[in-house]
Parts: sequence; structure tokens; C-alpha cells
Amino acid sequence: MQWLIEAGADVNTADPRDGYTPSTSAAESGHLAVVVRLIDAGADVNKAHAVDDGCTPLFSAADWGYLAVVERLIDARAAVNQGRNDNGATPLHIAAQLGHLDVVERLIAAGVDVGISLTDTGATPVFIAAYYGQLRVVERLIAAGADISTASTDNGYTPFFAAAEQGHLDVVERLIAGSGVDINTVDTDGDTPLHGAAQQGNLDVLVRLIAVPEVDVNKANKDGDTPLSIALALGHNGMAQTLRAAGANEPHGVDAARHIKGGSSRTKRSHHDRRRAPASMTAIHVQRRDAISRVGRPRRRPPQRQ
Repeated sequence: MQWLIEAGADVNTADPRDGYTPSTSAAESGHLAVVVRLIDAGADVNKAHAVDDGCTPLFSAADWGYLAVVERLIDARAAVNQGRNDNGATPLHIAAQLGHLDVVERLIAAGVDVGISLTDTGATPVFIAAYYGQLRVVERLIAAGADISTASTDNGYTPFFAAAEQGHLDVVERLIAGSGVDINTVDTDGDTPLHGAAQQGNLDVLVRLIAVPEVDVNKANKDGDTPLSIALALGHNGMAQTLRAAGANEPHGVDAARHIKGGSSRTKRSHHDRRRAPASMTAIHVQRRDAISRVGRPRRRPPQRQ
């Protein structure tokens, strides 16, 4: 590489096959020495991937958790808030999902916007961290001023709702304990976190939600379904007993007919058909939902540290 640079090679020329620049390739593979040499040779640290998604070298380094590369790129004035061109995902979004706390810390120290949202779903970094159960990242983002009441724009999920539905009890506990969450917050379907826990069969989360005095165990969504009717429709009988013990009313009328026949149209649909989770990064990392919008891209090669 040194010989090519000395011979006048353009360090910002992208590979025409996939749009990668030398800096992005080196950052993605964790080759710190190569990144440093390219920067010294005048590489544009903010040049985005020319094909498909517009990832920058900083995004790629944050994706893999290469802290030393992240630090060098930031020192070279990489734009910490520059998002991808397909959905606006920033280095903080990918680091938050994957639980790279040290990278999150460095981005915060560099002045990253902790409230920046994806352009397609409106998901914030703290939402993504909550959805994927990254408790330490959630705590750090809250400490840095992240607003846990900001809901996604596609389905009205808050970070608390997402954590409850995905069964991340530790995140749920943290948000209840110190963040002033609305236990009965509703999404665009009128569901509450209790509906979400019932839908997914997350009994431990449901028990924790029921223990909050303000929880409304009988709140109905836009289809008239309550947490109890959903639990019954999906055969979550132990959960149904827990809800009854907490004062949930038995379904009646149309609601009863739904669960006797096997559930409403919504509860009979699979979860990933009913909801589209607001943020996923890469197919390699996450296979939990078929209908999740990607924040990251499938990785081209295994990481190779230097």
C-alpha cells in the first residue's frame, strides 16, 4: 500500500464493484495502522460507501466495535452524526444495538447527538439499545440525556414498550425504577406494554408490570383486546391466571367470541407480521424478525485485528 500511495494512487477511489473506499475496508477489518496511513495520505474520513447504504468508515468501525479505529477516525474529524443514506443510521445506532459500550462512550465524548433518529422509523439509539436488551448502553445513554419517552414514528413504540415486549426484564426494571416511564403507554394499535408482554408470553415481564400500582390490566386496544383476552387466545394459560389474580376482567361479548374461536385477526397473525420492529443492524447479528428494517449491512468478511 505504501508503494501505491507513493506512486500517486488516489486513496479516496472506491471499488467500482461494491463502493468501498480503502478507508472503509480498513476500518471494517480493524486495521488501525492502515487507517492511520490512509488518513496521513489525505483520505476523506467522511466519504460514504458509494453503493447501496452510504456507510462511512466510522460507521463500519463502530459496527465491529473497533474502539482504537473509532478514536483515530474521530481524531481525524470524522462526522459522528453522519447517517447512512438509506435510513439515517449513525455510528451510535449500530454501537447501541450491538452493545459496544466503549464505542458508545467515545462517541458521547465526541459530542454525538444521543437523540438522533432513524429516518425510516424514528428509532433513537436508546430505543434500539432497549429493544435489543443492551442494559449498560441504555443506562449510559440516559445519563447522557437520551429521552426515553420518544416513540418510534412507524408504530408508536417507546423504549420501555420495546423492552417489555422483547422480554428484557433488566431493562424494564431500570426504566421503571428511574426514568418516570408511563406504564400504560400505547402504540399506534392501542396496545400497552402489558399487551406486548402477553402477546410474546413474557411472564416475568408481565409480573413486573402488574406490580406497578398504576398499571391498567383491563385496558383494551383498538381491536377491543385486553391483555387477558390476548393471553387466552394464544394459549398462555399461566399468564392468564396471573392476570386474573391481578384483577383482570374475563372477556365478554365479542371479545369472548374472539378468544374462544382462537383469537382476533391480530392475535392470530404471527408477531413479525403484526409488528415491524424499528431497528435492526445486520442479518449476521439479528435473525429474530423477518420484517425488520436494517440499520447495518451484512458484513463482507470476518474481522481481522491488527
